[in-house]
Amino acid sequence: MKPVGKTLGYGRVSSDQQDVASQKAKLETLGAVVVFTETGNGSTLQGRNQLEAAILLLEPGDILLALHPDRVARDTGDLLTIAKRVVAKGAILKLDDPKIIFDGTDIMAEMMLTLFGLIGSVEKHFIKARQRRGIEAAKAKGIYKGRPATIQADDVRELRQQGFGATEIAKRLKIGRASVYRVLAA
Repeated sequence: MKPVGKTLGYGRVSSDQQDVASQKAKLETLGAVVVFTETGNGSTLQGRNQLEAAILLLEPGDILLALHPDRVARDTGDLLTIAKRVVAKGAILKLDDPKIIFDGTDIMAEMMLTLFGLIGSVEKHFIKARQRRGIEAAKAKGIYKGRPATIQADDVRELRQQGFGATEIAKRLKIGRASVYRVLAA
């Protein structure tokens, strides 16, 4: 049996309108000495800096604790990748609901992670489908105009007329070069 180390908690909410405080409190109640929290989409591993920080701090015998599989990832591959990264550090991934303890030795725990990862993928699919239907309905009513423009096309054109290249325009306006090219091509 591996020596028991520290328990690090991980909580995630999808949007700024949600509050991660209840997850943090529950993780602390369950024994987490430090809780890493972030706001962001669980559909991808990119930009999950707090999850990365938690995994980097894991040592042999430690536990990475999350309340639910979908707080860790909403994709089977990502969930299993994270779980295996935790185990590669000599640590354990522990989920509270459903109770899953993944240490890399139990095929049933891996099967449960796979199942809940699949459920998260299906849930993600339905969320996106509902969102698309809502946008289409709003567009049909004429009340959805898309995200407000963040780039002032006139500023791009004015800087271009002053002789600046795309790279300099992008720097001055703090936008991407591709955005500059799109405005200039329009």
